[in-house]
Amino acid sequence: MGFLRNMSFIFYGSKHFGKQGFARAKASWDESALSRRLEGKVVLVTGANQGLGFVTAQELAARGATTYMVCRNPDRGREAVERVRAATGNQDVHLQVCDVSSLASVNGLVREWEAAGRPLHVLVNNAGILVHEYAASADGHESTFATHTLGSFALTWGLGRVLAASAPALVVFVSSGGMYTSGLEVKHVANQDMAPKSAPGGGGGGKFDGTVAYSRDKRRQVAMAERFGELWAGSGVTVVSMHPGWAVTEGVKKSIPGFYNFYKDSFRQVEQGADTLVWLALQDPTKLQPGAFYLDRTVQPKHLPLAGTAYDTAAVDTLWRALEGMVAGKVTQAEPPAAAGVKG
Repeated sequence: MGFLRNMSFIFYGSKHFGKQGFARAKASWDESALSRRLEGKVVLVTGANQGLGFVTAQELAARGATTYMVCRNPDRGREAVERVRAATGNQDVHLQVCDVSSLASVNGLVREWEAAGRPLHVLVNNAGILVHEYAASADGHESTFATHTLGSFALTWGLGRVLAASAPALVVFVSSGGMYTSGLEVKHVANQDMAPKSAPGGGGGGKFDGTVAYSRDKRRQVAMAERFGELWAGSGVTVVSMHPGWAVTEGVKKSIPGFYNFYKDSFRQVEQGADTLVWLALQDPTKLQPGAFYLDRTVQPKHLPLAGTAYDTAAVDTLWRALEGMVAGKVTQAEPPAAAGVKG
């Protein structure tokens, strides 16, 4: 199954994820879709000091959005904010220091945001890492899981009431084509067994495999977007996930050099990778498909033929209960109220 899954991913990815796939998709686009202005809108982009997050923040700021760039390193964050201000002329661009892998740090952001009484119209969960050595987060979880799954869940959950009060609002989970190589692994999450060093992706027996861990968490992000989309239906908050394609970033060059060097002639520029993020932020959220997975401005399949990655509702239930348990008492649970049409 692993061989068929990987071959399906390479075949499909080679056709759709690179610059040629972007060019084919772009040929049918209505470019007026990017002409909308965002004055009066507030956006929050995590992992914004470089790569996709930086480009997304800059593009939204250029369209007049009040832009908050979430970075864990204050010095790099301040530099990124100044670059965006200088490039766009928009001085309403701000640094929000937060380590998304830390529940205490996420909770601090949530409490600060609510105390300030700020609205929030677009949340982009972009922060990510791909590491090849095991490392634990401040809460004792494997760092890839802590950043992509637990951190993005906690931030979205925590800001839910703010998003609902600002509706129509949008949440985007920045996933990856790597999720096509993974099913929805929930056993170790349910057992809160993400800390052991001996497991592929945390838990189990075997050497830690950072690429496997990354792919699993990117699949979990897609599943989380599905569940948030279901639970928040009727609240005015639309939740989706997306794939930027194979885009050239410093993170890609550093974390998967072998893959990048082999396919680099096919990689799209980072601006092309960020295009769908910008496009999503410019849409009327109520016109988007809740829980959908987007690439190149189009809803995409979430599973490839012969990959064997399909999962059922029970698996998502297990993931959801485990994440709720991990954030309980650590992050303010300001989810949209039931009166807004959200299921309990």
